[in-house]
Amino acid sequence: LDLVRANLVDYWRLLHDAGIRLARHYLLYPNPWPKIGHLSRRWHGHPVFPAMLELGGVLECRSNWKIYVDEFCFAVNYLREPVARPAVCEPYQPDAPQTAFERKYLDSGHPLYRTIIEL
Repeated sequence: LDLVRANLVDYWRLLHDAGIRLARHYLLYPNPWPKIGHLSRRWHGHPVFPAMLELGGVLECRSNWKIYVDEFCFAVNYLREPVARPAVCEPYQPDAPQTAFERKYLDSGHPLYRTIIEL
């Protein structure tokens, strides 16, 4: 396990350029940037997204915004066509919260969603 605090755009590009493959990575409760004009600020709308997918491994995205996970799955499936196992959004109920945001959303009764993708 490597816990890194970095600018993800730069970090993902550096990992990609170095040919490093990840075993597992997570996008846990990213800011959904809800306005339509903010699509490029969402991870799946950002220019670095294809490089991030090429890092391989298992990618898990969780959010309390179903539309965010739905859009994320659409982008993954679009960039990886054809795939045997497409990314799908599913309801998610953790046994124990993994992050402070997950705890906050659980405590306030928000439904949670996730997708797990083998890249």
